[in-house]
Amino acid sequence: MVAVDRRPYTGGIMETAKAGTACIANISLAERRRRLAFGIVTFALGVAACAALLLGGVDRWWRLALVALFYPAAVGYFQWRDHTCVALAARNQRKLGAHAESIDDADELAAVRAQASSVQRKALAAAAALVVVALLVP
Repeated sequence: MVAVDRRPYTGGIMETAKAGTACIANISLAERRRRLAFGIVTFALGVAACAALLLGGVDRWWRLALVALFYPAAVGYFQWRDHTCVALAARNQRKLGAHAESIDDADELAAVRAQASSVQRKALAAAAALVVVALLVP
């Protein structure tokens, strides 16, 4: 079961688990849910593809291709968890309502870009770990 964040929306700034740091959201709760759903579906496809490769007796090195499913799945999950859309951050935007809007504050933009970079790093690490696990299965 996936844990769902039910804390009320606080206008874009949330306290994180680390004391003294704040997460500046650039996506709304609805957008976060879309990214989580994408991450779950893509992860399930990756697991199914891994099972097919295992059951099909395909050479183990073909499992490296699973990164094409596990990386987007991890990006979706971490965007949900970190309240940050990587694509919007790259365009200097946020989508807290129905429409995307420009981020004009330099400090906020720097924080959102740092969060987006963190999402990408964590997703790459998670995808690499999942592919290594898939490679280790006999």
